[in-house]
Amino acid sequence: MWLLDTEDGTFQHVDRPREHRYAILSHVWDVTGEQSFQDLIALQVAAARTRTRLARRLTSLLHPGAPAGPARPTALTHASPKIQGCCALARRHGYRKVWIDSCCIDKTSSAELSEAINSMCEWYAAADVCFALLADVRAEHGPRGFRRSRWFARGWTLQELIAPRALLFVDAAWRPLGSKASLAQVVQEVTGVEAAVLVHARAVETVSVARRMAWAARRQTTRVEDRAYALMGLFGVHMPAVYGEGAGAFVRLQEEIVRRVPDQSIFAWGPLLRDDKLLGAGVGGGGGGGGVPDDGRFWQSRSLFAWSPDAFVNAGGLEAVAPEALEASTGVPAVLPEYAMTSHGVRTRLPLVRVPHGDAGAGAEEGKTEGKTEGKTEGKGKTETVLALLGCEDEAGRVVALLLYPRPDAAGRFFVGHYVGRPQVPPNSYFRAVCLSRARVAELVRAGGVVLADVCIASGAGPVVRAPKPSARPGAGAGEWRWPCAVVVPAWSLAGVERAGFAAAVGGEEGVLRVEGVVQRAALVLVARGETIRVHVGGCRCLGRFLCVSVTGSKSAGGRGTSSTKTTGAGFLADAMSAMRRAAPTTGKLAMSEDPLARCPADHVAAWEKGAKTFVCGSRTVRLVVSSWMTPGEEMYSLEVTVGVLTEAEEEEELGGRVVYAGSRSRAFTEDSEVSVGTDSTRTIVA
Repeated sequence: MWLLDTEDGTFQHVDRPREHRYAILSHVWDVTGEQSFQDLIALQVAAARTRTRLARRLTSLLHPGAPAGPARPTALTHASPKIQGCCALARRHGYRKVWIDSCCIDKTSSAELSEAINSMCEWYAAADVCFALLADVRAEHGPRGFRRSRWFARGWTLQELIAPRALLFVDAAWRPLGSKASLAQVVQEVTGVEAAVLVHARAVETVSVARRMAWAARRQTTRVEDRAYALMGLFGVHMPAVYGEGAGAFVRLQEEIVRRVPDQSIFAWGPLLRDDKLLGAGVGGGGGGGGVPDDGRFWQSRSLFAWSPDAFVNAGGLEAVAPEALEASTGVPAVLPEYAMTSHGVRTRLPLVRVPHGDAGAGAEEGKTEGKTEGKTEGKGKTETVLALLGCEDEAGRVVALLLYPRPDAAGRFFVGHYVGRPQVPPNSYFRAVCLSRARVAELVRAGGVVLADVCIASGAGPVVRAPKPSARPGAGAGEWRWPCAVVVPAWSLAGVERAGFAAAVGGEEGVLRVEGVVQRAALVLVARGETIRVHVGGCRCLGRFLCVSVTGSKSAGGRGTSSTKTTGAGFLADAMSAMRRAAPTTGKLAMSEDPLARCPADHVAAWEKGAKTFVCGSRTVRLVVSSWMTPGEEMYSLEVTVGVLTEAEEEEELGGRVVYAGSRSRAFTEDSEVSVGTDSTRTIVA
């Protein structure tokens, strides 16, 4: 590493940092940039030349007894105020050497940069003292300004906070604010890092992986890869720094942690079901949720590894449990898992429990055969979820188990995460893991419901499911947006519709609408005061067998929906359900449209730009986004619905009963009658 001399601004290279006394700086880089290693080298060369010229001039001009010449210039004379201030502070504390990350790393050398990134935590730990510069704080700002400093929100400063034994906070004027030890309780409240870890009363290695990841959640870095590289020191792992790999860096980090740290809490990120009684019995009204909203990043991330530290935001209360301790308290067979990274995912051996949906108590008698992981309950046709018991527990001492979704096309291979209950129930119907009481686990063990099995779990960077690119014209791109298929309206979409003042009724069996013919069915009915909006889904009669989606609406006389309309869910939901039954009196389940069949090709989802289209219903806009759903082995799509209000500029276009909408918008209803009007994305609409 290169150390900067606080007297003359020259560099000294050292191989064993712990054999040298030096101070170190922790700071947030200025948005205007920092002086680099090359900048300091240039200043050193310029200062050396200036000193040479002055020496020659003084030798020829000065006589014995003449006064001394001007002070010798150094590289620090023209260094940035930050470097000058750090060196001055270090000199006042008696340190001749200092290390500053912005100017003490030669970033033109990829080898030196990678070595510095891998060694940085060690360098901070080896320093005598660390000066933490809070450039946006002054002493007169008080505790509130201290808590709000940007320094606490940056990714790199986490290890710079924990690693040094002595750390001094200073404000923008380099005045001391307090030490890490004296402010430990305040820093704990701001960062979530325990005071015992801050003052080194507890080794960071004894903290669970999930909790350490939770410390890094919501912290930001300039480069995506740095969110992973900034955590290597906290987990004692090393790996090459490859800028350009994006989120793959965090997946590589987790793979390295799994190889070196025997802690399975690393898998317990995302939504966590706290009440195991809801397994198989469904979720109603968000009860029993883990406090995590139904986030699209979670339900699409079916892999074992998270896409970023943000996924661990609610995992701070998880602790690792040794296999022997888990066996002693619950009877779960102790297994020392080994992980093999393959192109299909992570192969390992875990204790499994099979739980069929629809029967909360089932599963104990159906998992006795080791390795039996079919996705259907024999004779019932119901989907099963396989619970993989992990060696970690939550704050209440309950064992955490992953919800594994069996792949129907490959035995022994799984995705992570499953819906508990109906997919459309907001806000917490999707979970990656569940907490089981130790008594429940012991009961399953006694019943023979826990078996050891080899599994292969999908792993990867970011969301596994990506929406296919819709073809620019119908007929292009075979296999995209075609029927037969199934359509699901996700929970987060319904929550947004309800916030817009509508009550929603979802068609289909258990919230899943099967598209098996050309009849247009109402996948969703939205009801507010004086207006009803129906979203129809069906197939097209053309040879392409394209999936078609359209919107119709009706409004009572004088009714005009606005975003400020407030509704009570029960009454309008009843209206919506009755509207669906009136449309389908024979079944009472699905609303059959009396409108003509789908318009070819205007209603083809394949013709929409990026699977999205905006319809106009009176003063409302209805935006539909269709994307691939998570179920393998079956064509299933999610239908996201967003209801808005026309802008004033758009409403001013209403002239004499004629409304003009261009682009991808379609006119969906008039004031007193239900119609279905629309064209393709390039034709102007006149209703």
